[in-house]
Amino acid sequence: MDNANAMPSPAGTGFLVVQVTTANSAIPLAGAQVTVSEGADEGSDVLYELRTANDGKTPRVALPAPSRTQSQRPGSVPPFSTYHIAVALEGYERAEYNEVPIFDGIIAMQQADLIPVPENRYPDGFTVKRPNLFENTPPAL
Repeated sequence: MDNANAMPSPAGTGFLVVQVTTANSAIPLAGAQVTVSEGADEGSDVLYELRTANDGKTPRVALPAPSRTQSQRPGSVPPFSTYHIAVALEGYERAEYNEVPIFDGIIAMQQADLIPVPENRYPDGFTVKRPNLFENTPPAL
């Protein structure tokens, strides 16, 4: 069969929910910014910018995925699409997830467990050097 005349495969739709927590998934984090894009590169198209609710979950979003009939054809396109997810919340280290698979007709749950930023450090890893102050020590001017 000539590929130029072949019918294109029907596109499918998969779904994604991101759950953002801390303390080994014990505490949900509200207000986290979740960005879903086609790739991790700076020029990749951003598909969704979401915020987590009080339960730490984003709303369910629809994402293009190959039709599940693709999985019945050996050697063809993988039966899933992949996406990049970035999660950020002030006071926590940023988390990124590459190549998150999305299958047609399936709701994917991506868990993001954020780590708090220590009090003396910024998220980019820069450590603030504070002088040690002791009682009865005159201030250095």
